[in-house]
Amino acid sequence: MTYKSIFVSLNELEAMATLLEVGVDVAGRFDAHLTGLYVVPGPALYPAVGPYAVPEVNDIGTQYFEERAKDTRLKFESAMRSADISFDWREIKATSPDVSSTVSEVGRVADLLILSETDTKTTMGVELEFVTNVIMDSGRPVLILPRQSPSKLQLRQIVCGYNGSKESVRAIHDALPFLLPAGDVRLVWVDPSRKSESAGPLRGSDMAEVLDRHGIRVTTEAMARSGQDVGETLLTRAQDLGADLIVMGAYGHSRLREYVLGGATRSALSNIRIPLLMSH
Repeated sequence: MTYKSIFVSLNELEAMATLLEVGVDVAGRFDAHLTGLYVVPGPALYPAVGPYAVPEVNDIGTQYFEERAKDTRLKFESAMRSADISFDWREIKATSPDVSSTVSEVGRVADLLILSETDTKTTMGVELEFVTNVIMDSGRPVLILPRQSPSKLQLRQIVCGYNGSKESVRAIHDALPFLLPAGDVRLVWVDPSRKSESAGPLRGSDMAEVLDRHGIRVTTEAMARSGQDVGETLLTRAQDLGADLIVMGAYGHSRLREYVLGGATRSALSNIRIPLLMSH
């Protein structure tokens, strides 16, 4: 398995340089085709109040992205030609005001989607739930870059969150192209006693055996949460190890429960400091 068709979402304009640098690096690493995906969202409609009122149309977001489309395309195409990468540009004028719905739909054919962490401090740009919506709705592995991401993925150390769930297993299999060349892969099971039936006598040994057959050397370890939630514990461990990438499944519970309780997925996305590959 490898990545041959990669889509990079370019609507997070402030993160353009990072997205292009990492996109070029990943596409070059796998000799892949890179699609620059840019969405001009449709206007937002707000319901009217009163029997004769006309619904309010807000097209500020539409205008914002229309005005920046040409410059974004020029930067993308220039970076691709400089790196001699196979590429195409896909600009979509959507009817929905949510950028994520179009990215999710169009991106379903990709082997890998690359996004940036959402900038929560700006009133313009993509919707606040952009990243989580794409992870949930695209059905593809998503590589999320923090705002201060390195320009290249070194892949010396990768930490994989594993707990026997279908989400964690899928994420690890989706990450195989990254895991194969990695120098060190650490399989971390947080609070294995909470899933004693699937944990087995050696936590993560079943997944480690599968990865070993791919030629991937794996170290397994179990950790207690020590007052943190699962996502925070995994992020802290990855940072302590100096990891270059974290791999984890998204939303092991219902989205409502994750939102109310602040689950591992939401915690990881809210505190992202290392590139994160997630699958649902």
